[in-house]
Amino acid sequence: MVEQTLVERLKQRSKAAFEELVQTYGRRLYMVSLRILRNPEDAEDAVQESFLKVFQSIDSFREESSLYTWLYRIVCNESLLKLRTGGRPQVVPIEPYLPRFEQGQHVEAIGDWSSLPDLVLQTQELREFFEECIDELPEDYRIAYILKDVEKLSEDHVCQVLRLSKATLKNRVHRARLVIRKRMEERFFK
Repeated sequence: MVEQTLVERLKQRSKAAFEELVQTYGRRLYMVSLRILRNPEDAEDAVQESFLKVFQSIDSFREESSLYTWLYRIVCNESLLKLRTGGRPQVVPIEPYLPRFEQGQHVEAIGDWSSLPDLVLQTQELREFFEECIDELPEDYRIAYILKDVEKLSEDHVCQVLRLSKATLKNRVHRARLVIRKRMEERFFK
């Protein structure tokens, strides 16, 4: 009900409503864009462009999804557009990191991480390499992973934002996790 009232006020071009929109969603949208773009200035630009698009096209918002989902979709699209036009660091191919199968069986065992001490997970080097692993994922996998695992959005929400089926989303997130896990194992646990 609160969201519907905000949408109505936005459609009436209420300045206070747009300020409320920015206050309510600005930080979260910036963080999503920053995780996609990995550059604070580019993320700020993408969020500003997103809010401008919201201002220009609020009348086209049909309320088939939540306002939150619509905003996420816009900021993701703006961020992806910035990536495509501005270039991106080299992407690591994921195929070498995915499990291999022979006759329906895993060729190599997946390592057990359940017994890692908390201290190892808290090291700066590990966090930095983890971020690097995310950055190097192919765009489709990286965005799905960021929204699902980093931003902690629900599967339904991510599917709406990215316009994916649940099966496709699960596949992308699973593969991203496998790549990250394998790269982390290679770097820290061999």
